[in-house]
Amino acid sequence: MKYAISIISLVLIFGISGCGYKEGVATASQKSYLYFNGSTDDITVSIDGGDRFDVKEGKANQYAINPGKHLVEVYRNNNIIVKREIFVSDGVAKEIEVK
Repeated sequence: MKYAISIISLVLIFGISGCGYKEGVATASQKSYLYFNGSTDDITVSIDGGDRFDVKEGKANQYAINPGKHLVEVYRNNNIIVKREIFVSDGVAKEIEVK
């Protein structure tokens, strides 16, 4: 009788403890960053042909993008002054020099 109760208890313990187990891996979202150095007065930037936006100079002013290959176009007075295809890895900040 004790043997049967021990077996049933073990089965219940293992059965109940297995119900709370969750499988999977949680990862943070992938992000990379661009920042601009040089003469950033009166410039606008377009990434992958998207809408233009104003930027500020310096590493403290980083702009989040998805990791991968991107076309970066920098405009001053509606003229392209920088057109560069870049590849940015996950978690990396890439500098774009503007002259």
